[in-house]
Formats: sequence, structure tokens, C-alpha cells
Amino acid sequence: MKKIFFLGGLLVVQLMVVFLTLAGGDKLQQHSGIQKLLEFNPKQIDEIRIKDGEDALVQLIRKDGHWTTEGGFPADEKRVEQLFDRLEELSHGMAVAQSDEAATRFEVSPDNFQRHLEIRREGKTVAGLYVGSGAGVRRSHVRIADQDPIYALTIGGYDLPATVADWQDKTLLQMEEADVRSVKVDGLTILRKPKQVPGQEEEADQGNVVTDAEGPLWAAEGLSEEETFREERFESLLRDLATLRYNRAAKGEAEDVESIAEATVSMKNSERDYRIFQAGEGNGFRLKVSDHDEVFELSSYAGQNLVDKLTRTHLVTRPEMEDDSEEQDKNDETVEEDPSDSTTTE
Repeated sequence: MKKIFFLGGLLVVQLMVVFLTLAGGDKLQQHSGIQKLLEFNPKQIDEIRIKDGEDALVQLIRKDGHWTTEGGFPADEKRVEQLFDRLEELSHGMAVAQSDEAATRFEVSPDNFQRHLEIRREGKTVAGLYVGSGAGVRRSHVRIADQDPIYALTIGGYDLPATVADWQDKTLLQMEEADVRSVKVDGLTILRKPKQVPGQEEEADQGNVVTDAEGPLWAAEGLSEEETFREERFESLLRDLATLRYNRAAKGEAEDVESIAEATVSMKNSERDYRIFQAGEGNGFRLKVSDHDEVFELSSYAGQNLVDKLTRTHLVTRPEMEDDSEEQDKNDETVEEDPSDSTTTE
């Protein structure tokens, strides 16, 4: 008899569980299911603040549809978009903890954090987030500001650098090679001299660049009788200038030292002077350009590469230089890419 009562009671419990599951399914799903962490419209955000535990602060501001860092310097728009994408992808299930003690331990408290992110609109915080200690591969402990639950999510300090240099637009000095009309360097003036396509001579006479299937040609003025222009070397230099990246930009005048390499590039609608100088023993190179107020820090590789190429001896050859030129060409072919391109400035 006791066994019958026990089985009957067990059946009643099972029926109650089924009833509660069916009746409260939505609540259970809301409690334990996956939910989006933050709700905001990226198009409405006009300010981003990122602070680290050492009080370093980065402020990004959207102005006239473009993101800038402090002082109005152009920010890396692509990186900002990637940050918004990452934040919109964040979703959570059950919290791993929610006490004040856990917030301190996991470094997501107001007094102990690795990153504090604020997304703002018109001076008001739309969303705030603390990112703390690691919680696995590419995962960190995360807590929404003013809420207790702590989650382990796929975001980290690498997504939220708190140094201005990491948010600067590193492509700012880049240009289209097709827009370059001439380059002056070390007593030479290299001019774009494209072949004319039959029937388009009039356009060429009016100063328009006309090219054929073989592409543009370059000619150098200022050569002595025994000098020969090395066009392939110039084209390599032009590619380096067109794709130039810097490490960091900062306000200030160029250091009061003699430049070690200079050039002037005339483009379709503008002109830019380049002036490179060494920042000091072991401190790399600095670059000043005429169309920006900032001084740009170059990696040792990029700076030395330009210094070597912005010389007459690199761009021309004489009979007595031919052996050395052939050896230099072989060396140029084996040069690896700038190793600094694969690193992040901290």
C-alpha cells in the first residue's frame, strides 16, 4: 500500500512540473534563455568614453557625421564600427555571480575595473559597461553599470583600448597613386608622363592625364648627363608614400633638428611637403607634413625605409654605381613587410 501511495505522489509531482512548465514557460525561458546584453541605436550615439583602471581616458566624439578623438583629430571609423558590432552581438544567459564581493573580485566594480565603457547621446549615458578579468579564451567578466549580475562574455580590453593612439585613423596620410602628378626629392623632379591615347591629344594639352593600357610613365628632371633615372625604384617609393601608416600623432611643432629626408608630392588637387627627422637615439623617426598640424611618429622600419629611398643615390644610377645598384635591387626584393603593421600601439 505504501508503494502505491509513493507512486501516486510521484505522479502528482510530475504532473505539477509539467503544468508549471507549460504555464510558466515564457518566464522560465526569459530567466535562463539567451538575451541581448545592451539595447541602443549606434546611429544615435555621439560620444564614447573608455577608461581603464589606471585612469587613462579616451573620448571619441561624432561631429558632422564623423568620429574624432580629442582635439578633433580623425578617428578610425572602421574600428568604431567594429566596436558597435561587437557590443550589439553581446548576449548573455545565466549570471556567474552578482554580489558586490564578486564584482570586486572579477574587476567589474566602480572602484576596481579593467575597462569602463560609456556610450552617450547628447551628454547623457545611454549604456554603461564594466569589463574585467578574463573568463576563458577571449572572454571576460562583464557587468552592466548599475546592475548586479555579472556575465562571462566574448569581449575584452583589446576591444576597448584606452590609449588615444589606438583610435587614431592610421590611414590619414595615405593617397591614391593615380592622383600624384609629380614628386620633388633631393634635387630631382619626377613628373608623370603618360603616353597619349590617339584622339585624346586635346585633353592632354589641357593638362588632363591620359593613359593607355600600359599605364603611366615617369620621367625625371634634374639629371646629369651620366645619370639614369631608376623608374622602378621610384614606383616603389611612391607605393610606400601612398600606403604610409604611422604609429601615433600628437599636437606640436616639429622638433628643432635638421631633417634627414624631404620630399614634395603634388597631387591632382593638393600638394604636401614631407619632412622626416630622427627623434633621438633609439627613439625612431618623426614626420611632419605641411597639410596637418600634428607630428607623426613612424616605426623604425617605416622611417628608415623612407630615409633610404628619399635620396638621389637611390633613384638614379651612374656607370660606377651599376654594381651597387644591382645588389641593392636584390636586397629590396628580400625585404619583409613592416613588422609594426601587425602590432597594436599600447
